[in-house]
Amino acid sequence: MSAELQLSWNGDPTCFGCGAENERGLQLTFRRTSDKAVECEYVAPGHYCGAPTVLHGGIQATILDEAMGKAVHIAFHDRPEVRIVTADFSLRYRRPVPIGERLRARAEIVRVEGPNVFVRGALLDGEGNELTLAEARWRALGERS
Repeated sequence: MSAELQLSWNGDPTCFGCGAENERGLQLTFRRTSDKAVECEYVAPGHYCGAPTVLHGGIQATILDEAMGKAVHIAFHDRPEVRIVTADFSLRYRRPVPIGERLRARAEIVRVEGPNVFVRGALLDGEGNELTLAEARWRALGERS
């Protein structure tokens, strides 16, 4: 499988996480790395700091939730009309995440059980060290209206 596969679902253009039209959002751009995984690179600006020089924990959670959501859409690529939402979300802050340095967010599907998709994600520094880890359960609710 190609290292850079096109994602089949690009989301809402005004989304805070991935919306290209949201000037105040993160504007994350993901690439599919396998049939179960996505990743993106991001450099956090200073106005997203929590403590000095450290990325705010809520922004870290947003990046990982967004990455895991993109991975989940791979599982439902043949059913783009299905609405999928985060049902459970767990986060572990392992090391401070620096502002102004290149970060990589990675997410992959762990398993699918009916309408539930279990996903794992990580925020990594430029050397590949895991800074923040996340696990989530996403759930398919039905068709979009």
